[in-house]
Amino acid sequence: MLSELPSEIIYHIATFLPTANALTHLAQTCHRLYEIITAEDSRIFRAFVQSSFPCTPTPPFWKDAARALTARSRALDRQAIIGRFVLPPPTAAQIGSHQATRLDRPTLGYRAAIDSYETWNGACWADRKEVLAWGAASQLVVRVKQSGAQARENWFVLDDTDHTSSYDDILGVHALKPDHGRKGADTEHFVFGRMLGDIVHLAISPEDASHEYKQRFRTYGLILDRTDLSDGTEPTLAAHYGNGSIAFYHTATEDQKVEPFVWLRAEALSARNRYSKLLSSSLVAVGTGDTGNSLSISTFVPDGVSVYRDISVDSLDLEQRVGNTAKANVSAIAPLNQHALGGSPGDVFLAAWGDRSVRYEKPKILFYIPIPFSKLTIFSRLHDLRSPHPYESTYRDTTDINPIYSVHTFGHDRFLAGAGGDAVLKIFDLRMSNTYSYLDAQAPPAKSTNTQNLPANGVYTNGAATLTTPFQHPRKDISIFLSHQPPSTFPPQNQNHNQHHSRPRKRGAYRGPIYTMSSPSPSSSTVYTGIVDGVVRLDFASTDDLTGPAKEWYEYNLDLGVNTGSVPLPDVSGEVFNLAGYERPHPDDLTTTSKLRNQRSFWSVEPGDRLVEGWDARWEHLEEPGAWRRRDE
Repeated sequence: MLSELPSEIIYHIATFLPTANALTHLAQTCHRLYEIITAEDSRIFRAFVQSSFPCTPTPPFWKDAARALTARSRALDRQAIIGRFVLPPPTAAQIGSHQATRLDRPTLGYRAAIDSYETWNGACWADRKEVLAWGAASQLVVRVKQSGAQARENWFVLDDTDHTSSYDDILGVHALKPDHGRKGADTEHFVFGRMLGDIVHLAISPEDASHEYKQRFRTYGLILDRTDLSDGTEPTLAAHYGNGSIAFYHTATEDQKVEPFVWLRAEALSARNRYSKLLSSSLVAVGTGDTGNSLSISTFVPDGVSVYRDISVDSLDLEQRVGNTAKANVSAIAPLNQHALGGSPGDVFLAAWGDRSVRYEKPKILFYIPIPFSKLTIFSRLHDLRSPHPYESTYRDTTDINPIYSVHTFGHDRFLAGAGGDAVLKIFDLRMSNTYSYLDAQAPPAKSTNTQNLPANGVYTNGAATLTTPFQHPRKDISIFLSHQPPSTFPPQNQNHNQHHSRPRKRGAYRGPIYTMSSPSPSSSTVYTGIVDGVVRLDFASTDDLTGPAKEWYEYNLDLGVNTGSVPLPDVSGEVFNLAGYERPHPDDLTTTSKLRNQRSFWSVEPGDRLVEGWDARWEHLEEPGAWRRRDE
């Protein structure tokens, strides 16, 4: 009998169960199994989380963490996505004068720059604080939301400019996390930069809506292109300027005026250099636009910057992937520092490559994971890491011809790519398998010591071949359209701002870029996406979870605030809208046509629609393929 086995054996068996529900059902079998599973503050659930979701940090609420992470994994399998706009309410506290006069007549909207974080501050999973901030033209919009027993929400809109133009637009926003050395316990701290070259460290007190400028970063009058902030308790700030120079600053210093501790000067870089990314607090990757060192990775040394590794276009074999072109530019990078593939911070990352110089050639966007700079184990489900290649995996959408503007790692096995046009957001599986099931994906792999004959479904890891569990369900790759226009009242600005626009905003479908993405934490089910003139919130949660028998748990612990009622609520700020997308064929399949899919509202979903075809119930059913016939009305 299972219940008669020693507790350590039951504990070992339980770690192989694929879902949190399986653990719960096992605990319900008898009193003894219940006592074993719930012993030591749900020790088995802790082992389940750490084995099934490696490198995903969570608070020690192990049972709820197992449920939340499994729910997110299930939602990603079913492409269960909920789209809404994030709108500051009219009652948001105004910080600053808000009396600026517009000096120009902009014809284009602003580029939303976003950052967010969440931290747990209570006795259960629901007790957490989430901070969201983004730049809305010259304004800084901040939301501080407390969930759980002490639920509350505070909004702030900062604008203290005297005369406003497009040069006052905020191009980079970074929310400092609680472990930052300069942050106080009762204040929220932000570093943000404006196009005119003004980079500041701001502290906001949510209690009395007061603010104080803590630091200013010296920019020497240069026009700002973007900013970046590394992870860690003493993160590095990078400022990429319009002339191609990049300055790096310490953020944990006590100085009120912060000087760069090192520069990458424009004369040392290509004139085509338009992108850079901090891979860690000591590593930076720069897209140079040159052939020999198209992507240059440098490290900080006591006397300046030292090149760590150069990756050339020729080594990537781009002629077969993006057309006959001599050069390719890097447009987005995302480090995989909190992922099972990663080793030391900065060693493994995703990069988007593309070249639009060939007008009629469809550019295949290449994401790659380079060979580590030192001896390091990298785990990939599709490639043998014994090969000395400069990249390990290629991810591309053969349907869309837009370049990539942003890359964002999400969950423990996915990443998202925001296109530079047509409002396309692509969802990729890092494992690059033809089939996938979250049930099988969580199973710990078996190991073999045979390193000479690596099986087709294995990888080389630490001198041993690691076998993977075969997946069972069809792969569902999808790209979605964030084509809904932001509401016309977004963001709330004073009359002086609005009256100087040269023409009213057109209210058609949104066809612009996806500029930025941010998730509050590695365990979050939410992605905030920055578009032109707005922020779209995407929550990955299954319809059957939010409307099923356990919906109270999801409502309280995830606190998504989704209206899943039987009828729509009119004129509700942040109401859910329906998304559309296309199901991508395999990158090597050049004959299959992409399938267009559309969502429907929660209140139109019937109980029998759940789990049909392995898709979330909100996705409309596709008609059976057949010969095309005209259908006259």
